[in-house]
Amino acid sequence: GVDDFFDISLASDIIPHTEGSISSWFKIDSSNTSTKFMFDIFDSSQTALGRIGLQYFNTSGNTVFALNGLYRDETSNGTFTNRFCNAKTGTSHHGKPFNRISSDYGDFGSSTDSIYNANNMKGNWTHVVWTWDTTDSYTYSSTTYNGVMKLYINGVLRNAGVSSTASHNGTGTAVGLVGIDSGTVFDTIRIGARFNGNNDIDMLTDEFAVFNTVLAADDVTNIYNSGVPGDLSSYSDLVGWWRFEDDSTDSSSNSNSGTLTNGATFSSDIPS
Repeated sequence: GVDDFFDISLASDIIPHTEGSISSWFKIDSSNTSTKFMFDIFDSSQTALGRIGLQYFNTSGNTVFALNGLYRDETSNGTFTNRFCNAKTGTSHHGKPFNRISSDYGDFGSSTDSIYNANNMKGNWTHVVWTWDTTDSYTYSSTTYNGVMKLYINGVLRNAGVSSTASHNGTGTAVGLVGIDSGTVFDTIRIGARFNGNNDIDMLTDEFAVFNTVLAADDVTNIYNSGVPGDLSSYSDLVGWWRFEDDSTDSSSNSNSGTLTNGATFSSDIPS
């Protein structure tokens, strides 16, 4: 609903700064017509520093959206810049920078459009895995960049690369990742809104999981489990797992329970 979200206060800094993965199911309501945050992970005492999150980015009108993994990178000492990994329509576009040109947005498998129009996520349960690794690399347009993010949708890799911020109706540039400084302590996960409570999104969320390693493609396929959430209890690198079984319990060994905020409720509508 409007203005509600799920907050998790972390007892320790379990979110890895250099490499990690987040897996979750989302069902976005059709009422969303502007840029929203599906989740944001941040240091509540230093919100201008490093952050990681997933953004439902409005590009044009009410029906053109990018799905962006966002990593707030420390590009130099004390200077922080947002880096993006957004879903592409086909593997030939992996690594291509994020853009805000609405005519470039289309469906998976398109030979002409490069950016997946995430407006298609409205009304449908969608599984998303987003990973980041400052030690990995990717190559785009014959140039290799250090630091890479990957974005999977429904078990399929939909981008491997990193982009700078795109200007209005423009295109970013391919870049790498430096990393989030050690002084940043991730103490809050906010699902359904940005760190400041703004850009809240009307959606359902299920099986939100955090890993302290980069998930392999086979792991992503197993977790997607052909559209039915898989059991994650065997994953030794699982550091947070909120199943939303009518409670806010963390099913990982870290036991960081969350809080329903501003009227957020549980729903019987689940991926199946």
